[in-house]
Amino acid sequence: MILLAQTQLTEAARRRIEDILFGLKVLFEEISPLIERYTSEVCPDCENVCCIQRHAYYDGEDMIYISARGLSVPEYSERGLEEPCEFLSFKGCSRPGWQRPFRCTWYFCGPLLQHMNDGPGRPHRRLVGLLQDIVELRSELVSAAGKQNPETVILNLFQNLSG
Repeated sequence: MILLAQTQLTEAARRRIEDILFGLKVLFEEISPLIERYTSEVCPDCENVCCIQRHAYYDGEDMIYISARGLSVPEYSERGLEEPCEFLSFKGCSRPGWQRPFRCTWYFCGPLLQHMNDGPGRPHRRLVGLLQDIVELRSELVSAAGKQNPETVILNLFQNLSG
């Protein structure tokens, strides 16, 4: 058994984390239809699948977010990193946007970026603004949870948010 140094979250930090999680969910709900509008126009005709297994895995900051949400990491199949993502279906990703790894959700290939740039400016500017807001809140979540290694933060979040 590995003993991790524990620091309890203050009530203020706990409330801040809950506020951040709520804010992130609202932002994800707003941005998902914007992204889906672009991907539904570009991705079906693409011959090179960008949604590959390598993007399906959570990093340390994703783990903080997923754990704070009370979710567990899915079990992954044994698949090559360059193969199509196991969550990719004929209708796009089978996971809601707010549950996807950060690198998955925010990967935009060249043709998709070109399509976004060539389209109307207002939706594109809104998407960029929402992306910036999500990046800022995600950083705040990591800061609010503490500057520790991800495993310690996850343990703290489970103890503080579920208790």
